[in-house]
Amino acid sequence: MNPKPCYRHLDRPIVALWGLEPADLFAIFGCAVVLMIVGNIAIGLLGGVLVGLGLKALKAGKPRGYVFSLFYRSGFLRFVPTPLRPPWLVIPPGFGPRDRVLRFSPAPGPEDNDTPEARYYRGQKEVLR
Repeated sequence: MNPKPCYRHLDRPIVALWGLEPADLFAIFGCAVVLMIVGNIAIGLLGGVLVGLGLKALKAGKPRGYVFSLFYRSGFLRFVPTPLRPPWLVIPPGFGPRDRVLRFSPAPGPEDNDTPEARYYRGQKEVLR
């Protein structure tokens, strides 16, 4: 039995050709546009090429979500605005000493919804009561 190609994956040629996902291409384009606005066209194009090569080298041979896990473990994800942050994440580690202790209740009650951990975990979603 011959496998049939799945036409739902329109980004597969881009991923197979350059090893970058469509979101990475938008990041490269965004960096190039910002550099063009700040500097000139040559600086923007060179910066876009360098960002693309850097992303390709960073993601070479790594699984999907590797760059996101780097941002999460480094603590940079704490500063992402709530609408852009994926919901249902545990608070990432901070930049300071790693003495932060999360406390989770085995029998959750209404007072557990107001803790910083619960607010970060939910994002903008409300808990049904």
